[in-house]
Amino acid sequence: MAFLNISLLAGIPFLAIPIVLHLIMRQKPKQQFFPALRFVKERRESNSRKLQLRHWILLALRCLAVALPAIALARPSVASAAWGNYLALGLVFLAFAIISALAIAAILRKSSRLLSAGLAGAAVLMGLVLLFLSARVVGGKESILGNQEAPVSAVLVIDTSPRMDYRHDNLRRLEAAQQMGRWLIEQLPADSEVAILDSRAGGGAFSVDRAAAGQAVDRLRTTGAPRALGEVVQAGLALAKTKPLSRKEVYVMSDLTAAAWQAGAPAELGRALEENKDVLLYIIDVGVDHPRNLALGGLKLSSQVLRPDGDLSLETEIRAAGLTGTRTVELILEEPDATLPIIRDGKPVFPKTQRRGVQTASVKDGDSQQLKFNLGGLRLGAQQQPTTYQGLIRILGEDGLPLDDVRHFAVEVQPDWPILIVSGPGVKPDYLRYAVEGNQQAKLRCELLPQAELPNRDLASESCRAICLLDPGPMPGETWEKLYDYASRGGGVALFLGHNAEPAKFQEPEPAKLLGGKLTLRTRSAGDLYLAPQAYDHPVLASFRTISDAVPWNRFPVNYHWNLDELAVTARLLIPYGNNKPALVANTVGRGRVLVMTTPITDPLRPRGRATWNELAFGDDAWPCLVLVNEMLLYLVGTGETRLNYHCGETAILPNDPALFPERYQIFTPLDEPQDLLARDGRVTVRFTENPGAYRLRGQTSGGPIVRGFAANYAATAGDLTRLPREKLDETLGKQRYQFARNREEINRAVGVERIGSEFYPLLFVLVALVLGLEQILSNVFYRQNE
Repeated sequence: MAFLNISLLAGIPFLAIPIVLHLIMRQKPKQQFFPALRFVKERRESNSRKLQLRHWILLALRCLAVALPAIALARPSVASAAWGNYLALGLVFLAFAIISALAIAAILRKSSRLLSAGLAGAAVLMGLVLLFLSARVVGGKESILGNQEAPVSAVLVIDTSPRMDYRHDNLRRLEAAQQMGRWLIEQLPADSEVAILDSRAGGGAFSVDRAAAGQAVDRLRTTGAPRALGEVVQAGLALAKTKPLSRKEVYVMSDLTAAAWQAGAPAELGRALEENKDVLLYIIDVGVDHPRNLALGGLKLSSQVLRPDGDLSLETEIRAAGLTGTRTVELILEEPDATLPIIRDGKPVFPKTQRRGVQTASVKDGDSQQLKFNLGGLRLGAQQQPTTYQGLIRILGEDGLPLDDVRHFAVEVQPDWPILIVSGPGVKPDYLRYAVEGNQQAKLRCELLPQAELPNRDLASESCRAICLLDPGPMPGETWEKLYDYASRGGGVALFLGHNAEPAKFQEPEPAKLLGGKLTLRTRSAGDLYLAPQAYDHPVLASFRTISDAVPWNRFPVNYHWNLDELAVTARLLIPYGNNKPALVANTVGRGRVLVMTTPITDPLRPRGRATWNELAFGDDAWPCLVLVNEMLLYLVGTGETRLNYHCGETAILPNDPALFPERYQIFTPLDEPQDLLARDGRVTVRFTENPGAYRLRGQTSGGPIVRGFAANYAATAGDLTRLPREKLDETLGKQRYQFARNREEINRAVGVERIGSEFYPLLFVLVALVLGLEQILSNVFYRQNE
């Protein structure tokens, strides 16, 4: 049981007032003078009995007249309607028992007929009331007491995912939810506590009053990075529990799409519902049973970084739901302009756009059609600097949900990066040169250098993006130091160790800190040892992630490899052999990267005077090694990690080489709100990407202005309007755990079933009136007789 105003129970000590008054005002028996003392004694005993009876009756009634109002004003209540029924019956039965006892006592004491008859009549009346209420409880009818206007702790959870922008009957689903939310707030009892939660990240709080809660509902907007609806419901349950009110209610307003409820962790939601059984949960469906919509699927780019005049292909699909017909889909591309965007007359000015492709799609309800666009002729800017192109693919025409009719994209054209290939004694670099120059998508060009000439090379002024050492032999410590300094400044170094390596020389401090470990023994196998990747979370192995089970590493045995032991804390094992010894290790050196492979890729199949180290590069259909080497080089030059297309809500990170790019930018978001942005630790980080569209970064270098950028899109499921069947909702929440409604009438019925029979305020004041009436009747009767 709970009390709304527990401080008012402090009025109970005032029970002392009627007790004191009753003792002071108690009538003394009148003296009667009779000749016979026998009659005097009998009369005295009779008076004493009557006065004693009158004393206790009046005292009890007057005490109740003080205690009951104090208890009633404290507003006791229970959360369960059943408990409310039983407690109400208990109070009525107690009143019936007290009145019946008084009536029996009056009859046995031979009190006045009026008193005895009045008490007997009151007892009969209370008995009839008790029987009537008992019949209603046993019959399973609605609560026998309760006030639906008792205050509640209410949390309104409103889905603000992008799907809520779907328009039906000229009303967006979010607007329908807002109308329902405002109406609900008006229906809540006075003094209720109201909180508003939406799909944005972060917790909510209770509003100051209902007017403030209504204003919070009006301010809601859809978000590009919504939380899973189950997670928001958990937050709503926890928030409702923070208030002491006995009644706690959570209202969830959503379009009831499968994508909203299937995301998140259902097990955690189930536990939250089980732990908060006293919180009433209402699901209010504001969705449309048969939505009509056309949508573009996710956009796939052949590459996000291109070489000059490289080709770009873009693939997506158009899906239809509830619609059949023909639609036009166009590709729009911006013309790069290093002077734009700018703010002119208070408004942003963006580069001009041009249509670069158009296709016609014929779709049927429930079907999809693949779309593919090709782009070419993308060039570098005027200063031969990296140039970003922004574009979009969109469906022409209108439908119920415009947000999934457009897909934005960004690509960057970069100049070819030079790679310095250093060949060890007797090593031919043909394979690596072929791997680099044969890849049309890579932006790399090779420069060959014998190892003997490396000590004379000034690496401090080197313009190459990476240095590859093929089966290097021992080198002076100064050369190793120059390589280490080159990597520390942001360069990439790859070492493919083979028969030229000497452990004693490679264990010296200078090469050891570059390798990231201690080179020890050479291991020989019987032709049964292979590369055995176990994880694919590193960028070097990203290309193998989706085909990991189809890569035939066992067809390319490794006969010899070096052991790289005692790895430094900066080193990470990327690929082991089948014996768990390191095959490929990544080491972080300052701002740069070092990759160490403990077996070469340049050993011929039949070398003179020794056995071959492996068949990685020259086995039958040795495509895995070719892909691996290309990914290693792209990772070293940094282009393998350049990502320009994100989902809304993701943190965008752009590499920012100080030699090429400025440190300070002005960023223009899709909302046309320019902000200042600083690059830190060789990268630009943008965390506010909730809105879809083009994000443009404008900076200034010594060579002139430069514009970079990236694009953000809603997730492919953001426009999925597939409805969630009630059976699935029952599995998620529990069939008996929630009330379901689609309109105001159903909400009223649902609330009427649950929010009743818990407050004793009305019944207690009925008892107060009854007690005051009895007290007045009895005191008048007693005092009249005394007079």
